[in-house]
Amino acid sequence: MTPETRGLVWLLDALKDKVRGVRHVLVLSRDGLRISHTHELDDDRADQLAALASGVQSLSLSASAEFGDGGGVAAGRSMVEFHGGVLLIIPAGQGAHLAVVTEPNTDVGLAGRRMEELARQIRGELYAAPRRPEHDARA
Repeated sequence: MTPETRGLVWLLDALKDKVRGVRHVLVLSRDGLRISHTHELDDDRADQLAALASGVQSLSLSASAEFGDGGGVAAGRSMVEFHGGVLLIIPAGQGAHLAVVTEPNTDVGLAGRRMEELARQIRGELYAAPRRPEHDARA
């Protein structure tokens, strides 16, 4: 976590505290890099969750292109229910997403509303630029 993203932690922790059953909150770049996360996640688990959430968003975008109207430039909201919890993902700024892991009995409607509120708060301040390949030094 960089000094710039440490300021997000208290906002992420506040979301976790507002909704009973939220276990983890993470901000990630579109390409799957963690930007900031709640304290319960160590860096390795945050990296794992960021990669997983990025993959889900990528699948959502592909499904939209193939089976939807294909009009979405960026993936919208995604929800994955699994044994023992739910993963919710929404856009949170240009090139960034907000992911939340909840317990199975959590009110996902309330969690989603709180996520949207947080995304609006951080959207203007958060920008995850796409990575560009470095130029070949031999060229």
